Formats: sequence, C-alpha cells, structure tokens
Amino acid sequence: MKGSVIVLISLLNKEISQEEYMSYYNIKLIKTALPRRIYGFIFGYRNLNMIVINKNISKEKSNTTLLHEFAHLELNHLSKVCLDFKIEGIEDEADRYIDFLLGRWQS
Repeated sequence: MKGSVIVLISLLNKEISQEEYMSYYNIKLIKTALPRRIYGFIFGYRNLNMIVINKNISKEKSNTTLLHEFAHLELNHLSKVCLDFKIEGIEDEADRYIDFLLGRWQS
C-alpha cells in the first residue's frame, strides 16, 4: 500500500482487514438496539472513534452502514464544526464517497 494512510479502498481491495482498518483509526464498534430508522452513527470520545450500529438491521445493511461511518472518518467530518454544515450535506457527502469507491472497486 502506498503512503502511510489507510483508506477504504485498501479495505475494499482486501489489502487490509476490517480489524486492521479499525485499529489504525482507533475505532470501537458497538452494536446495540436503536430506533428503527437509525442505522448507525459515529462520534469521537476521548481518543476513540466510536461507531454505533443498530443491531436490528440486516447484515448487508450493517456492512453498508459501517462503510458509511468509515467515510465520515476519511472525510474528516468529526473534526468539522457542526454549525458549518447541514447534517444532510454531510450524510450526502459520505454516501457519494462510498458510491464512488464502490463503483471504482467493482470496475
């Protein structure tokens, strides 16, 4: 892998494992019951990146949601001031990033 930054494309290409990716970004994954329309979210806590995934969604939706939350990390959404962005804009940007990577990966 080029450079010292681990990116989602390396995960999608199976050059690294999900555990390696999560270790690199200091991610702790929690699966718990959430309201039906909330699939997951990410937030910083101390030195951890906490990702919470709704345990009541399908495995496929859980995997897609996890990739979406990883995108928030790579797009530096956790470091941005919430007042500068509408939540929908941040969510759309993460979705577009994943769509781009998956399109590139599947090509």
